[in-house]
Amino acid sequence: MADYATEGQQTRAYAAYYGLWIGLIWTVSFALAVYGLRHPFASSLAPLVGLASFPIAATLLKGFRDHVAGKLPLRRSWHMSWMMMLGAALITTFAQYIYFAYIDGGNFVMAYSEIIAQPETHDIIAQMLPDQDVDALANEALTTFAATPPSQIALQFLFWNTLLATISALPIALTAKSRGI
Repeated sequence: MADYATEGQQTRAYAAYYGLWIGLIWTVSFALAVYGLRHPFASSLAPLVGLASFPIAATLLKGFRDHVAGKLPLRRSWHMSWMMMLGAALITTFAQYIYFAYIDGGNFVMAYSEIIAQPETHDIIAQMLPDQDVDALANEALTTFAATPPSQIALQFLFWNTLLATISALPIALTAKSRGI
């Protein structure tokens, strides 16, 4: 029984530490996406940085298997992967809340209103939503977003971050589990 408790504590401790690093990577990806609203090169880097977190997470989990755990059955691998990714989701959501509550100051809505005002974007939206007043829809959406409290925005991000974490945990765990177990 003592080995199981020690194994569980060890798994949680490493998952928290690794989740911190993955959460920081996701936060950088979010920051690049926000910065990329006005600087196109950064918006190209944002998804690359975010996607890079998944092989990094698998590598961290394999390192745990090889240097700490010795063997890593699928159940423990999935549990650690899931906790690691949930930790990353919480850290990222906290950073997103801080951004919208204290840093943004309306820049997000202003950037999107500039993007929507461009003729190319306006035409694309008009093609996607025929028989709709694009200007009225865009204005309503931006007004609604601007009026939404940062806590509600953060809850939406928490939902999507948690969903991403839950979906990605199994493939990461499968790549890191010990063979033959």
